[in-house]
Amino acid sequence: MKKIIGIIAVIFIVVVGVFGYNYWRTTYQTTPAYAKVTAVTKKKATENGKDYKVNGQQYYYYDYALTWVTENGDTRQLGYETKQAPDGPMPFAQGQYITAKISQKRVVEGPSLISADKLPTAAKQKLN
Repeated sequence: MKKIIGIIAVIFIVVVGVFGYNYWRTTYQTTPAYAKVTAVTKKKATENGKDYKVNGQQYYYYDYALTWVTENGDTRQLGYETKQAPDGPMPFAQGQYITAKISQKRVVEGPSLISADKLPTAAKQKLN
């Protein structure tokens, strides 16, 4: 009986470990990627269906639908929302290039501006 419980415990630990590693890999393991800003949407921040205001000031954020290109030329469709701020954070302008560290599911670190001459060749070809 103790052997069966031990075997079940080991199988359980292995299964949880495999699923945990897969979640971490797809959510947090990053790769550098590049995108060109094509459309910017300014949105009002809301909370529970009502406008989010602090001391009477409406908070805003910017929403981007971006096509990211990794250094080896793979593409991923990932959105990005800026943090909320009273006057809205400064948006990236259309046509600007940005870089970030992305996972398969989200933008993990960044984005920040990058000049076109610093883009890897594979990324530059796919973004233009």
